[in-house]
Amino acid sequence: MKPLIAVLAAQGRSGQACVAALLEAGFRVRAGVRSESTLQEHPDLEVVRCDARNKDEVATLLDGADVAVSMIGHNRRSSADVQSVAIQHCVDIVSERQPETRIISLTGTGVRLPGDRIPLFDRAANFAIGVVDPKRIADGKEHVRILQESTVDYTILRVLKLTGGRHQGTVTLTPHGPAELFTPRARVGAAVVQLIETGAFQRALPVISGTSA
Repeated sequence: MKPLIAVLAAQGRSGQACVAALLEAGFRVRAGVRSESTLQEHPDLEVVRCDARNKDEVATLLDGADVAVSMIGHNRRSSADVQSVAIQHCVDIVSERQPETRIISLTGTGVRLPGDRIPLFDRAANFAIGVVDPKRIADGKEHVRILQESTVDYTILRVLKLTGGRHQGTVTLTPHGPAELFTPRARVGAAVVQLIETGAFQRALPVISGTSA
């Protein structure tokens, strides 16, 4: 049977791109959405209502999943701690009920590691975010701490600036960057597929650094 991938925040722009990439790669997908779904119907797609802050709904989404993918981001309507609250639910559920489930999460390059290669445009962009919306970066760092202090198998994808547009080529993932300036959401979806298929970067925080032909 095809692996089952559960996607949190599947209705968002990054979530939709991820769902499309997973289905194209031949996975079964259970998509968690907060409101009426606009996802295109597909025989391998199941859509369930899921508020990522509701642990019971997250448990339903993750039930039996081989991989849980969080595409949660921040917007004007989201709570400041949505990313860390949701990932804590995922960690608790996986630890208690299904320890073989892998968690893949998306966050920004404002989350730093020793040895990171940080170009000037990355420093400038994250400085601006830190001034305008410091809680967003703090939430990303807290969700990383939760994963790192857990015993679950996780990978945290780091990107700088998400955009629309198409993805071509093979995603280049590096342990410490540098990040590319603009990353199409379709490339994030391709990166998730690549991580699942290869099993690479376990308990690591790779940076999307671009593509290779």
